[in-house]
Amino acid sequence: MTNGVLRALLGTAVLVPAVTFAQEQPRPQSQLSYNYAEIGYDESDFDINGTDVDGDGLSVSGSFALSDDWHVFASYATDDLDFGIDLDTWTIGAGYRYPLKDNTDLYGRVLYINSEADLPGPVDADDDGLGLQFRIRSRINQQLELEGGVQYVDVGNSDTSLQGSARYYFTDAFSAGIGLTFGGDRDGIGINARYSF
Repeated sequence: MTNGVLRALLGTAVLVPAVTFAQEQPRPQSQLSYNYAEIGYDESDFDINGTDVDGDGLSVSGSFALSDDWHVFASYATDDLDFGIDLDTWTIGAGYRYPLKDNTDLYGRVLYINSEADLPGPVDADDDGLGLQFRIRSRINQQLELEGGVQYVDVGNSDTSLQGSARYYFTDAFSAGIGLTFGGDRDGIGINARYSF
């Protein structure tokens, strides 16, 4: 056997496992839906320049999948706070999900947020900015889904918080959940009902 043939065989023996290792593994097909409409009730505790402001409010939100990976998101929330403050918040954004397993996604969103505060007297406040969300979402079994992650918001002041939620599916379409936000200027707990389609 000539040296050229030996070198070719040796090169093949080295390259085939390397190429096989380098090939991208097939991505799992996510079973989680990003098509839904949701209504929620939240209680919140704001830390505004060292002053605690409590309140509660309602929210409606929805998500719509544009493709297997991309979705759009929108929400509206209205809060009735201490000292006669009313807060309305509009959010729109886009998200990308990466399936880790069939029942587990890693996803992120870029958000545009507009907040309007109706203060006592003739003074109102209106501010807008951007937000980022990074979360992991997992369907533990047929009924239970868990989600958690971090959120960064820069509206007036920048703030980073942690978020976690649990959701129970009564049917494939209808579910109810509880969510927590903590570690930032706004701590809160909320319940919601979601219809997935």
